[in-house]
Amino acid sequence: MKKIICFLLLSLLPQVSFAYAGEEYMADPGAEPADFRGIKWQQALIGLPDMVEQYREEDGSRITCRRKNEDLTFGSAELDNIEYIFVDGKLSMVAVVAKGDKNKAALLDSAHEMFGRETLLNGDDYMWRFTDVAIMFSPEPDDQSVLFYQYIGFLKRR
Repeated sequence: MKKIICFLLLSLLPQVSFAYAGEEYMADPGAEPADFRGIKWQQALIGLPDMVEQYREEDGSRITCRRKNEDLTFGSAELDNIEYIFVDGKLSMVAVVAKGDKNKAALLDSAHEMFGRETLLNGDDYMWRFTDVAIMFSPEPDDQSVLFYQYIGFLKRR
């Protein structure tokens, strides 16, 4: 799973940076998620006792967690897991992972219901760009799909 997230990060960041620089279509601002399941973007890990650490970069700059007693559904999709990624101790990314064709379709349908028309369609990857958050749906070759959220609010400060 960690390899998938690294790949998504590498493929998502250039698109987000490029898209942010222009005046292209942005997703409906009213649909922009201010949090993920009650945890606000950039909220500190230290104040979240229900998080269980799964991975940690050697330098501690990136910590991947799961949540105790997580509801593993997203709309009608049954999920394999949800990973909360904290960069420098703050919630910066979330990976919502589903397996199987039925759940892949349900995950994408739920994303469209929540966020509306995608900003960018690149092959089988769908992307919604908001002001502070970018979201990408990506089916993977190993029969899983990921709905990946990334906080991009820091781009406004450049």
